[in-house]
Order: sequence, then C-alpha cells, then structure tokens
Amino acid sequence: MELVSVVVPIYKVEKYLEKCVSSIQRQTYQNLEIILVDDGSPDHSGEMCDVYVEKDSRICVIHKANGGLSDARNAGAEKATGKYLLFVDSDDYIAEDLIEKAVRTAEKTCCDIVLFDYFHVEDGIKEIRETNLPPKKKISLEKEKNLLLIPPASWLKLFNREFYERTGISFPKGRYYEDLGTTPKFVLEAGSVVYLPEALYYYIVRKDSIMGSKDYIRNYRDKKHVLEDVLNYYKDRNVYDRYKEELEYLVFANLYFEPSKEMVLAGVKADHLQMARTYIYQNFSKFCKNKYVCQLGKKDRLHIWILNTRQYWLMRLLSKSRQVLKKGRGRYR
Repeated sequence: MELVSVVVPIYKVEKYLEKCVSSIQRQTYQNLEIILVDDGSPDHSGEMCDVYVEKDSRICVIHKANGGLSDARNAGAEKATGKYLLFVDSDDYIAEDLIEKAVRTAEKTCCDIVLFDYFHVEDGIKEIRETNLPPKKKISLEKEKNLLLIPPASWLKLFNREFYERTGISFPKGRYYEDLGTTPKFVLEAGSVVYLPEALYYYIVRKDSIMGSKDYIRNYRDKKHVLEDVLNYYKDRNVYDRYKEELEYLVFANLYFEPSKEMVLAGVKADHLQMARTYIYQNFSKFCKNKYVCQLGKKDRLHIWILNTRQYWLMRLLSKSRQVLKKGRGRYR
C-alpha cells in the first residue's frame, strides 16, 4: 500500500479544522502522511494541530510565519515523502473513500494526475460540479484540449509526487488565485491524466474566504499576473499557438467575464469594470469569435452583450427577477 501525503494549509479556520482533519483521518485508505501547515494562524488553529499530532502518529505539523496559502502549500509539498500528493483546504472536507478511489485509479493507469468531481456547498445546499472529459482513461492535453478548461483548484487532483516535483512548478507566493497560475502548467507537463467521474470533495463557500474577497482591484491584478505567467509559460515552450483558443478563453472567462458579472451584480463602480474590459479588448480583441465563447448558452451570451454595451442595469434587473421567481416557487411548494 503506497504512502499518500495529504497537505493541509491552515490559517484562521478553528471553526472548520476538526471536520477537515477528521475526514482525512477516517479515510478507508489508511497509509497516510498528514501534513498540517500552520501558516502563522492568529487563532487556536496552531494549538489544535499540536493536539492532533499527539493523538495520531500519521500527523505532523509545520508551524511557520504567515506567508499566504501558496507559501503554506509549497512548504507542505516540500516535506511530503509519499508516492502521491493530495491538497485539502482546511475549511473543506473529503469523502471517506476519496483517497482509496483516487489511488486505485492512479495505480491502475500509472498516470501523473487523477482528477475528480466535487460538491459545491453554499448555505447548506450541495450541488455536484462535474468536468466534461472522457472518464476513466488516460488522456493528455495534446489530444484533449479541454484539459485547459477544467476547474483549476489544486484540491481536485491527486498528483504523482515524482511528477509534481519533476515539473519544478510551485504556487506563486503572495498571490491570490494561485491554482489558476499552476494547473494550466501541470496539465501541459503531464504525460497522462485520468478523470474519475465521482464527487469526492466538499468545497465549502465562505463569505470571508479568499475566493469571497471584495478587493476587486487586487483580485484583478493577481488574476492578471498569474494568467500572464501562464501565457508566457506556453510561449516559452513554443506551444502557445497550438492552444491559443483555449488560453484565450481561459483569460476571457477568469479575468473578464465571470469577475465582471460578479462586480455588476455587486454594484461595483464602472471604473473597476473598465480595467478588465480594456485588457481583454487590447489583448484579445476577437474574443467574441472564440469557439468556446460561441458555444456558451443564451443566458451567458446575453450577459456578454450587456457587458459589451455596458447596459449593467439590465443584468441587475434580470438577477432580481430570478431571485423573486425563485422565492415564489419556494413559497408554493
């Protein structure tokens, strides 16, 4: 039974840590090295880690000065010794058979990365988020360009640690959206990836998490930084033109389309919206003809029209109308 290293970066999560760690300890696959990285947490999380170490010999803890999520993940990965590497965020939890199923898939196929689905949990409501890839067989980016469009989260993947270290890729310290800056690189370098079509991870949406940050200027700058780094990575390896449409859509969706919708609905000032708009039109002026943009549904195409014509009031009106209808349906059930 191969050793699996599970890295858990920890910062101000004392309310969630017990559920997270317990879900790892209760895995049906027991040969684990559980690495808790206390990233200078100011609450009782670090003390909780020390208690876990005393009770479970599989657990070790790294206490370090605060360096951010990327730095904590990097520190944990450097300490890992297992054949396989899994990242779990400390405010989330995992299905009890996640590691067993992921390792079985990895051992059977000898792949570099195993992908799996997840539950999106917000206000107690669970929704399965799936990936559109051929299931349970070895694929590569060269043959499946959709790999560039998978959810970038590092916690959706079991890595072969030898592959992980061989790439030399690390999470960008001091930046939000670190997964967005690394996953496109990993899928380019991977000789083979296998998609396991089962929801095995529980991603908990918190209003006070990094992903919920309302610092729109920093969000924009960090996304722009990591995405440009990815584009340069592909250019340096002379494969940018091969994946141009996928990379263009990656930038369009993550830097312009999704953030702009969020900002419009939040009533953010127009000059914040203009930053992303200016960037996308200057660097990808023909994005409307991108094949992935053209494949979007009617609702998303309407949102693109609203953004292009700056009729932001209409998006807010449509959102309010949907909310009223949703409440009405709930009232008469």
